[in-house]
Amino acid sequence: MNSISLRKQSLIILSILALIMVMCGGGASEEEATEEVVEEVETLESPAVTTAKSLGAGVTEEPCPEVIGNIPTNADQEKGCIYLGILSDYTGPYGAAGLPVEIGIRSYWAWKNQTGCLKNYCVAVKEAADTGYNPQKHLEEYNAMKDDIAALALSLGTPLTLFILDELDKDNMIAAPLSWYSGWSFDSVDKGLIIEYGSTYCADGMNGLDWSVDNLPVDIKKIGIVAQQDDYGLDYAAGVKTAAAARGVEVAWEYLYAPGQFDVTQAVGLLVTQPVDAYFPAVDPGSMAQMAGGAAQNGVVPITIMATPSYSGQFVVEGSPVKGLFESGAFFASSVFAPYGGETPGHENMRNILAAYGVESTSVYIVAGWASQQHISSALSVAVRGDLTREGIRSAAANVPVSSDGMFPSKTLGANVQTPVSVITTPNGSEPGGTTILQEGYTGPTGEGYDWSGGPCS
Repeated sequence: MNSISLRKQSLIILSILALIMVMCGGGASEEEATEEVVEEVETLESPAVTTAKSLGAGVTEEPCPEVIGNIPTNADQEKGCIYLGILSDYTGPYGAAGLPVEIGIRSYWAWKNQTGCLKNYCVAVKEAADTGYNPQKHLEEYNAMKDDIAALALSLGTPLTLFILDELDKDNMIAAPLSWYSGWSFDSVDKGLIIEYGSTYCADGMNGLDWSVDNLPVDIKKIGIVAQQDDYGLDYAAGVKTAAAARGVEVAWEYLYAPGQFDVTQAVGLLVTQPVDAYFPAVDPGSMAQMAGGAAQNGVVPITIMATPSYSGQFVVEGSPVKGLFESGAFFASSVFAPYGGETPGHENMRNILAAYGVESTSVYIVAGWASQQHISSALSVAVRGDLTREGIRSAAANVPVSSDGMFPSKTLGANVQTPVSVITTPNGSEPGGTTILQEGYTGPTGEGYDWSGGPCS
């Protein structure tokens, strides 16, 4: 299937969602949902007034359209509009994430608008672009939409977001990433523009190694690492190696590959010819399935501790050729946040809203889309009281407490410290999102003793 047809398919699915939302009246009743409380923070840059004094690009006094791209906004037609953009992947190696994360984002803002908007302004996604996990395309699509938006609701991918960071800086454009690179926690790296949420790849690598050593019935003394050679894979690998050194575990080998150049033969060859007690992949889902399947065909199924982007719930749906393999008890993930079935008030609220909107998918990426916007919302909730220029939004995001009703640990944006708390999961097709939660809120001994304010891990 070509990229055009895939995008058309996505739009068809979103159109179906739109129709469902219309039939449902646009969302849940007040009895079904509770709105998160955003702490009111006053700063010189964003005084506590009832409406913004200054408006910038992507903000209008005119209301948001009732429908954008066949998707209802639920916007109050008596209030102004803040427009957001999406830079995603629908056709590249992380294409499986593109549609669910967009549904999560749009559903969050439809609910937020329905429950009062942000003071005198509602919020709408104006445009979503497929960049195919290509940095140059990411930049091109950003330049095409930047004049019409106030912030990026999504910039998918660590290397892609880093590629456009200088442009974001020039334009004072904040962005929520689909990326958990440890550098996003530090202003020296992200210039205070990237709205981080959840744990980091580095923390997940540390916690995955510690958890496997302390909790699995396997004596883990020798490990391998397979990682995309960028700030995603190298960040996870750095965390794994830090914990391995602390726990006396040997890193027998590493296979690092340039994005888009994964060699399944080489990866499987290492697993078969240089056996290890466990290995730690930070790859894309397609490469993960190929590697695990190829090793199993050669009689090798080692303990596997995956980084979040490596796994897809599609691995364990009925009819999947790798369902039995991934449900064999050898596969685990050290994850940046709890999946769809997470037992937090925020997860419960999200599930209620999505059910009311008729959304049946339980993808972990819907959770990411929804929850990331809570942090965007916190920054906008401050800016909307004083300065809704991009400069004002950037200032508001520099020092604002964020909360997601337990979906992520509460934190202050701009605090220059990583959040080292991971969720340990294992594949299970009978659970929402194809995942069973084994332990939430986990920080291992390596993470407990690590200086998380010291800068990026990789």
